[in-house]
Amino acid sequence: MLFVFYPHHQYGCPNVDHCPHLGGAALGSLVFEANGQSEWTDSLLRQIDGLREADAAKSQKIQDLERKVDELQLELKAERQKQFKAKKETAAEEAEPAANPKAKKPGAPVGHPGWFRPRPDHFDRLILVPAPCDCPFCKARVKARPDLAPYDHIQEDWIDGQYRVTCYRHEEGRCTRCRRWVRQPGPGELLRAMIGPEARAASLYLRFDIGMTCRKVTRAFAGLTNMAFTPASLLGFEKQAAELAKPLAADVAKKLRACENTHADETYWRIGGESGYGWFHGNEHLAHFRIVPTRSGKVSRAILGEDYQGNLTTDCYAGYDAHKTKSKQKCLAHVKRTAEQWYGRVPEEARASRIFFKSVERWAKSGCRWHRKWKTRSGPEKDKQASWLRKELDRLEQMPVDSQRAERLQKRLRRYHNEWLTFLTDPNVSPTNNLAEQALRSLVILRKVSFGSRTRAGAKRMGTLMTVIETAKRQGKSVLKFLGALLSLPANRAMRALYARP
Repeated sequence: MLFVFYPHHQYGCPNVDHCPHLGGAALGSLVFEANGQSEWTDSLLRQIDGLREADAAKSQKIQDLERKVDELQLELKAERQKQFKAKKETAAEEAEPAANPKAKKPGAPVGHPGWFRPRPDHFDRLILVPAPCDCPFCKARVKARPDLAPYDHIQEDWIDGQYRVTCYRHEEGRCTRCRRWVRQPGPGELLRAMIGPEARAASLYLRFDIGMTCRKVTRAFAGLTNMAFTPASLLGFEKQAAELAKPLAADVAKKLRACENTHADETYWRIGGESGYGWFHGNEHLAHFRIVPTRSGKVSRAILGEDYQGNLTTDCYAGYDAHKTKSKQKCLAHVKRTAEQWYGRVPEEARASRIFFKSVERWAKSGCRWHRKWKTRSGPEKDKQASWLRKELDRLEQMPVDSQRAERLQKRLRRYHNEWLTFLTDPNVSPTNNLAEQALRSLVILRKVSFGSRTRAGAKRMGTLMTVIETAKRQGKSVLKFLGALLSLPANRAMRALYARP
């Protein structure tokens, strides 16, 4: 407040210069001091206003931090509930290893006898195998030598649920050009092998389709069939089968490039103790697996090709964004699951975010329901529901939210705006990526029992065998019969055994 002193007015006072009520002081001095006090008071009020603004900003920051703490606590609680049981910490510390001046050499001690398969002392059937007509190496004519003693090959196998020992008696024959002694396999025979294809196929079936470890497979065979072999032998069966399955896996990838619809997904896999990923690409008829040390989207483009022109159904992983496909479909099940999980991880005060999550969940459910009900039907109700799904997507992208998680999900909806509702225009496109998720389940089971692969070569073999086994199942073939054909038949006949006949 500013005081103004002007002595010349109609009520003039003769004591203005020395007012007796002010102790003889002049009235002008009093007004001057009052104005000075008013300026000081205003400066104090301005300081108070500044302190109040700083206090309000700090209070808002404290509320934001408390909200984040609540979200993190809810997230931590949800993560702990996923575990089957809490990890128990050991009470005693690990004892230090005792000093050993001379380290023990790994392996069996000197003089330890090795393990060898016992040779059967009898056989159940005898099969005579003549000498081949043409040399398998140079295709020249082979001259049979019936005057020489035949070669007996003893092979054990598990045929029609019975342990059978077969003696293949080969007639000797020699090539007229390269001068090699050659033989041809008999029915159900693997040359220079003591275990037949049916037993090998059954062991690979237990390993890759059932998901048993190598040691458990050998124990199961020893208990059920009285056929004993080591885990190293099973590894040899796997190497042989993977080598024979390479052209079949390449043919599956080639056929996928010509398909109209393909689902893709990836999962974690350990390779030599380091991080790796198992990739799946396939549909209702084909399945292709590849296990590599990287999660780069170049892996997917190498499998499908840079010029893939079909529809690609995936989750929201950015590695698939570089695909230049005709159309893409993002999984509604993933966004629905994300909305359900994040709904419980935001505090109750964030009402706008909770409403947003519930709206996203309802929208995703409606899209899946529309596909199940209307993909093969037509009518005005179908067009009405499709129009509602499009309008609801636009509304969700513009809804007000008040949490970081809701902002992330809303940004995801906006980023893939043209890839959420592709199934509305193409009835062959699925709104979810459940096919790929279910296909990776077998790989996840193998990961839990084997903890991954020790080498990159082993991971590559795993992907090749999983490709042919899962494709055979999708073609309606028996996995056991297909593996037997893969191990005993040429590549062209094994490929015919993989696919269903039209």
